[in-house]
Amino acid sequence: MKHALLILFIIPAHLFSQTNSKKLFLDKKSPLSKKSITTITTDATGLNWIGTLEGLICYNGQRWITLNTENSKLPSNKILCIAIENNTKYIGTTGGLLVIKNNDWEVFTTTNSKLPSNKIRKIKINKGVVWIATSAGLIRYKHDFEVVLSKIKNNIDDDDFIALNFDYDETVWLGTNNGLYSYTNDIWRVFTTQNSSLPNNHVWSIVVDNQNKKWIGTKKGIVTITDDGWVLFNKRNTPLKTNIIKSIVCDGYDRVWVSTEKGVISYEGDSWRKYRLKKQRSLIINLFVDAFDNKWIHTSNNIIVFNDEGVEFKNNITNENSVVVSK
Repeated sequence: MKHALLILFIIPAHLFSQTNSKKLFLDKKSPLSKKSITTITTDATGLNWIGTLEGLICYNGQRWITLNTENSKLPSNKILCIAIENNTKYIGTTGGLLVIKNNDWEVFTTTNSKLPSNKIRKIKINKGVVWIATSAGLIRYKHDFEVVLSKIKNNIDDDDFIALNFDYDETVWLGTNNGLYSYTNDIWRVFTTQNSSLPNNHVWSIVVDNQNKKWIGTKKGIVTITDDGWVLFNKRNTPLKTNIIKSIVCDGYDRVWVSTEKGVISYEGDSWRKYRLKKQRSLIINLFVDAFDNKWIHTSNNIIVFNDEGVEFKNNITNENSVVVSK
């Protein structure tokens, strides 16, 4: 029997902010303490959906709700990615894909769909089509799942796709531990250190900025790709302290943010800026940006949320935010 649990956030309808401080340190009392964050996505109501390796957490600026395999239909507690379009949430886990549409929860796996793998690494939505990077190929999903790029279908060397993004020319870019792939109109290409300016074949992050410039994060620096060619950024020409790129994100001001274990830097069109986060030394694990341009820095000691314009969250529903949990 299917049961549904309605969890309400009863709060006033106004903007929650910490405008007097540029940094907000989430203390050990939060559900994120000692958890490995993998992704953060904000829905239309202002609710942050935070994926971790220990479950899914919803946060509205004041209150936390934790979802897992025990209190919901999540197929796995290891959340790898989240994509949201309108009222539909696509949640990728190591145990399959969860789709939440109008409070209806449906799980897709290799046993009940054409998914080639239950490990859903990345999800991107482009013009109503959901693109899914799995550990066994690239999937296009609208009304059904279709494998468009994989070892079996295309005889490529590596279909364990780690990174996924789209550029403005409708080209799909994919990162693997054995090179960078591009895919458009059923034509694919692979770029490696042998046939391109890629500094390393371990491609872990792909970001496309408003100028259609591709930012490719690797184990040995960043390379950007435009019609004019490839440009390499590393310790020699940036404030980077290490060339091992953990993550790259782009904020609402078209600033590109780069994190490594040893620090965070940003690129604002023509120059790099280095950020000092805290006096205490800690390794940076990952970096995320939510819909309010808050930067979430996941370190080995804590979670740091900061924003040059002031940290803020909001609830734009009349008087409540809700999450319906299906079990």
